[in-house]
Amino acid sequence: MKSKEDFKEFVKRHPELIKYVKSGEMSWQKFYELYSLYDEDDNAWSEYFNSRNVGNESKINANTSFGVGEIFNMLKNVKPEVLQQNITSIQKFLGFIGEFVGDKESTPQPRNIYTPRPTNKMFED
Repeated sequence: MKSKEDFKEFVKRHPELIKYVKSGEMSWQKFYELYSLYDEDDNAWSEYFNSRNVGNESKINANTSFGVGEIFNMLKNVKPEVLQQNITSIQKFLGFIGEFVGDKESTPQPRNIYTPRPTNKMFED
């Protein structure tokens, strides 16, 4: 998995990514996930590097013409070791949440219900 410093250097080389974060279209987390999955030299970044120059119309056309071929092209560029690392970390997180939630459900809390003492019994007759 790529380090944060590598990602910071990548952003310094491509300052046009800052515009997407400031406008609210993308977040740094989403950009970092793209970076960790596809690295620097992939077609996944062409949308963010070229779309400002062409305009919003090309972005709309790209979204509407997204087909099976594009999905296969994206999947073939995914690195299996990075994908496995991400899946493992998600599984660990879900396991932790399951243990946390499961522990609370499996151990019922004792209920202290107050029952008043009958008035005719004074000393545990």
